[in-house]
Amino acid sequence: MGGRKASRVRFWVGMMFLNRTRQIIGLDIGSHAIKMVALRPAKGELPFELTHFGVAELPEETIVDGAIVNEDPVVETIAELFEQHKIKSPFVAASVSGNAVIVRRVTLPRQDPEDLREALPYEAEEHIPFDIDDVDLDFAILSEDEDSDSMDVVLVAAKRERVDEHVAVIEEAKRTATIMDIDAFAVQNAFEFSYPERQFEDIAILNLGASVINMAVLEGGNPSFWRDIAIGMQQYVIALQRQFMLDAFDAEEVLRRVSRGEGGAGTAGSLAEWSADGEEGADLQDAAADPRVIEVIGQVSDRIIGEIVKTFDFYQAQAMRDHFDAVFLAGGGAHVNDLAERLRDRLGWPVETLDPLRRVAVPESQFDPEYVHGSAPESTVALGLALRGVME
Repeated sequence: MGGRKASRVRFWVGMMFLNRTRQIIGLDIGSHAIKMVALRPAKGELPFELTHFGVAELPEETIVDGAIVNEDPVVETIAELFEQHKIKSPFVAASVSGNAVIVRRVTLPRQDPEDLREALPYEAEEHIPFDIDDVDLDFAILSEDEDSDSMDVVLVAAKRERVDEHVAVIEEAKRTATIMDIDAFAVQNAFEFSYPERQFEDIAILNLGASVINMAVLEGGNPSFWRDIAIGMQQYVIALQRQFMLDAFDAEEVLRRVSRGEGGAGTAGSLAEWSADGEEGADLQDAAADPRVIEVIGQVSDRIIGEIVKTFDFYQAQAMRDHFDAVFLAGGGAHVNDLAERLRDRLGWPVETLDPLRRVAVPESQFDPEYVHGSAPESTVALGLALRGVME
């Protein structure tokens, strides 16, 4: 990896990282929250056991469009997570996504990996719309065809400035960034680990984050397409704030209550009763029951689904594929009221919620299983990163 951090950090793509000599903490530094997961081999029927699990929200505008604009809260939150959970290992796997990352699947003449790595900057210039001098590059060979003497390769470019931002906050928190990955790859790894029985199906995975949606596609178990969609779940909060004069905290709470079905029955009070300026202790229970709130959330869902459909259309035009066995939803957006049903109706394919912990033991003596499993979808990237240190 190029840049100032090149000697200490390696930029990885796609495939599992093989290392059992040290525990690697998966750290997903998102625009809304930081998620942390650590695993170890289990002795029972399940392959791994959860050793650490944490979610800590970040102040608004700390990370904007994937860029860390205020380092101090990020550093403090990482340090607090490690201290609160008494984590001894300093080694961290993190990831980046969004408009600073480009992933391309290309066909190249067959060559040794060492030769391709040397020629990578020249090969990438044709496919990567960034200045090659400003990015970190990596690749993975997906398949080789002896008859045509060619091979399919995934090329990845991440702007070095964005990678260095993430490395800097991790090191400022007195930890060691050993791996930088891509969110979409981490989500893909989490799915492949969690659902081995579905490895031969055609699957699309959508990680619904606060500011971006990561999409990964597996064709019969073979990775084939990755794309970041520049829209996220924060759109719900913004719409509720604008429509009903809520602050961000209350808007998020209303969204959570609606998604959990906690709005209650009957007709809610008027909007003025719970959204008036200056009112203390607004009745968020009534707000979550108001049909106009449900309508606004549905409108945002339709807008987000429209962007998702555009990406599916782009993929299908390239792959000539018009069917998926299932679409899996991960991230915080997997909980949003009625989103999965609306997406299923629009696409016509089964839509399921990804459970990244279905093959991970969660010791009840250490964790609240209900909380951990309830928070699992938004921890998918962190778990995919944590797998770097334990998978063979």
